[in-house]
Amino acid sequence: MSLLSLRGITQRFGGLTALKDITLDVEDGTIHGLIGPNGAGKTTLINIISGLVRPSEGSMAFAGHDSGPWPMTRAVNLGIVRTFQQTRVFMGLTARENLRIAHVAGAGDAKSEDLIEALDLADYLDRVAGELPYAVLRRLSLALALGMRPKLLLLDEPAVGLAPDEIQKMADVIRHFHGRGLTVFLVEHNMRFLMELASRVSVFDQGQLLFEGTPAECQSNPRVIDAYLGRGISRAEH
Repeated sequence: MSLLSLRGITQRFGGLTALKDITLDVEDGTIHGLIGPNGAGKTTLINIISGLVRPSEGSMAFAGHDSGPWPMTRAVNLGIVRTFQQTRVFMGLTARENLRIAHVAGAGDAKSEDLIEALDLADYLDRVAGELPYAVLRRLSLALALGMRPKLLLLDEPAVGLAPDEIQKMADVIRHFHGRGLTVFLVEHNMRFLMELASRVSVFDQGQLLFEGTPAECQSNPRVIDAYLGRGISRAEH
């Protein structure tokens, strides 16, 4: 059953068409990956789903609501929460204070203790966020999103800038919360990371949906290899 349905999503910025007639479904309880070359429209789509940008054309349905896309505040209230490529936390506050804000915004009943343990944040709670190591900041940012109690979590390049051991830790966290029923829409350039997590993969090229299928089908599809994977990133080796 589809949790998120996009129909005919088109986005124009002046004379540039960033997305053209995107129709896509994210099934409830899955990890759905999205890949494509730089400039293919991946982040633009996340901006639309999360309510940061209103599309030029098209419609969206989510969890029984069919009048989307909605502004970001409404999207969050419905259960659509996102992270950003650039880490966004309250840098002048401690990690504990950051989590408290997410706790309140998430209707007051998010279990911060679970987030602290799952994301290995216990040793950093009383440190100011702006002084934390980069990898810890990435996990804290994810904790804030999870603290909002999403039904759909949009992850925009969660592995960017991380060392291999931290990438593995990030994958383990995503699997942990997915195992609890969380649906994830994952945009990522790290092919190994994405292919090992996703059960379904969509591929964008020049603002259009080029392919959708399983990770194995994606990695063997000639059009995908030519458009993207063949550009030095084939067979999920990086």
